[in-house]
Amino acid sequence: MYGWKKNSLSESLDSTEYRAAYDAACKRLLSEKSVLARIVKACIPEFKDIDVEDIESFYIEGTPYVSAVPLHRDTSRIVGMNTEDASVLEGTTAFDILFHVLLPKSRERVKVFVDLEAQNKFYPGYPLESRMVYNMCRMVSRQYGTEFKNSRYGEIKKCYSIWICNDPAQECANSMNHYHITEERVAGNMKRNPENYDLISGILITLGDEKQERYEGIFKMLDVLLSNTMEAADKKRILEEEYKIPMTEKFNKEVEDMCNLSMGVYESGHVDGYEDGYEKAMFATARRMLKRNRLTIEEIAEDTGLSIEDVQALKKEMEQSEYHSKVIQ
Repeated sequence: MYGWKKNSLSESLDSTEYRAAYDAACKRLLSEKSVLARIVKACIPEFKDIDVEDIESFYIEGTPYVSAVPLHRDTSRIVGMNTEDASVLEGTTAFDILFHVLLPKSRERVKVFVDLEAQNKFYPGYPLESRMVYNMCRMVSRQYGTEFKNSRYGEIKKCYSIWICNDPAQECANSMNHYHITEERVAGNMKRNPENYDLISGILITLGDEKQERYEGIFKMLDVLLSNTMEAADKKRILEEEYKIPMTEKFNKEVEDMCNLSMGVYESGHVDGYEDGYEKAMFATARRMLKRNRLTIEEIAEDTGLSIEDVQALKKEMEQSEYHSKVIQ
């Protein structure tokens, strides 16, 4: 663990405030175009052969929006970074970054929503994929009145929801899954244009560490970027030397702020860390119990101290994982 320098960022903050400020600092760092360009190249197929410098300079449109407001229509309001640059102390626990990119070939505008929530739970009580679908549907419905009006549904822009989970189950570490709409012809030879229906794409990225497989490329870059234990100097060196991310004055400050605050979270919340470790152990125990299939969900919840909803979500996740494994085989 690196040394912690007390400064104006770290004084007079309790554990909750540290976490909120740390989340805000992470959000600003992730919203840097040099970072977003590398995420776009790794996640959106149309950009796989485009240089990250070109993505950053020519294809990411305008200034990314950073928001922590609800997605619901009646209360939502996106606050742009260019209009309100909140201080580190005004952070929230949600990582919501919304930005537009232009497709390299058609120049069609594609809405890309990067949602990095301040949750380390891989099983938060609901399937992450379901929340991802909800976010994408909200992104589509938001377009009414701005991107299209009346019944001109052909003008709907495609939406991506890219989720990054930095604390997944061990067997899911350093992985990327893509969820999108495909056409299945049940009878006959009818074939429709995918551009008319494949309008939402979700990407789930799970991170790991150097001890696990596939610790390279986008997985290593994001792990280094979001690490709360790596020293700022090492973080900046890896990002600059291995990923060619320019260490501008602004980027340097964001890294320093995030690292300083992460140590504050550690110092003020070490008891929370113990509790998090205990909870992980209980999830692992519940997983073993579900595999044995000898106890009911209610009995497992009672024995582990987890909620019934958590155990149900874990069971559903395990069933889906088993199904996908059989499909791959």
